Amino acid sequence: MYTKDDITIEGNPILRQKCERVRFPLTKEDKETLKQLHEYMVVSEIDELVKKYNIRPGVGIAAPQVGVAKRMFSMNCTDFLDEKQTKYSYTVINPEIIAKSDLMVYLPDGEGCLSVNRNTEGLVTPRHYKIIVKCTLFDSVTEKVRNVKLTLEGYPAIVFQHENDHLDGIMYVDKMYKVKDLDPKILPLYTLNEEDDEEEDSKEEKSE
Repeated sequence: MYTKDDITIEGNPILRQKCERVRFPLTKEDKETLKQLHEYMVVSEIDELVKKYNIRPGVGIAAPQVGVAKRMFSMNCTDFLDEKQTKYSYTVINPEIIAKSDLMVYLPDGEGCLSVNRNTEGLVTPRHYKIIVKCTLFDSVTEKVRNVKLTLEGYPAIVFQHENDHLDGIMYVDKMYKVKDLDPKILPLYTLNEEDDEEEDSKEEKSE
């Protein structure tokens, strides 16, 4: 399993590379990378294992963060704005964002990154409230892959965009702004209500 010693840190040139697409069938090395990315995410949410393996918890990790310049990442987060507390756990290959909402949001508490070991101040944008993506998902148990189209909104969409940026050599610190410099149309995620969601859905239906 990957540990903190395997994480590439800000300043490593691989974090600024545009990663190459993954080819199929998957190589043995690709499968192992995908499995370990997924395992890191699973362990990351269990406090006892975080302490045992001395790792830094997170909700996403991309291949370049472990020294592999290929288009794959794993994410594991809960939509805390959803009453059902829906879990979004994906190990993703060759993601492509094919649609984005006009509504832009940011996390009021800011974002973080396993590859950034310093305190940062500022809000990260642009983050689209809702995205539609095409990608291939990898099952770490069966090693099977399947092509899917996902619709994500809110926090899971932000996590996906953060990890997808890594595959293009972009880090969240590149997108940080002070509150006073933000476009007033960009909203803090926590303040959105059902009326905002319904209005945005209506816009998207008209544009499709």
